[in-house]
Amino acid sequence: MSSVLRKEWEADLRSEGRNPVNGPWLADLIKRRWVLQTIKMADVNPESDYVSSGRLKQRRTEMRRAIEVYGSVIWPIVVREEGFLLADGYCRYTALKEMGIQKVYAYVGSLTSIEASHE
Repeated sequence: MSSVLRKEWEADLRSEGRNPVNGPWLADLIKRRWVLQTIKMADVNPESDYVSSGRLKQRRTEMRRAIEVYGSVIWPIVVREEGFLLADGYCRYTALKEMGIQKVYAYVGSLTSIEASHE
């Protein structure tokens, strides 16, 4: 999963005219152990400045329509374990929140070492 996220995040940074090398999320992406979980929407901590962007509002409207009208299946959101900080899936998160959804699938990334988790 981390290689797919890396490619997406690097493309996002480039599209914004920023250097992917300086991406704050990319530095520890590979160090995390990713686990699919069901979490409460209320526990998710989005970055407020991005959630209110105009581009996101348009995409959120389109996504909500796709879910409600066509029953579209969506990917899980991605959060860091510490503070459940939203790392990816702003459009999915805001559309589901607007729809009153209480729980969501999420890839939760922990800095716990993989070796320690198998003991």
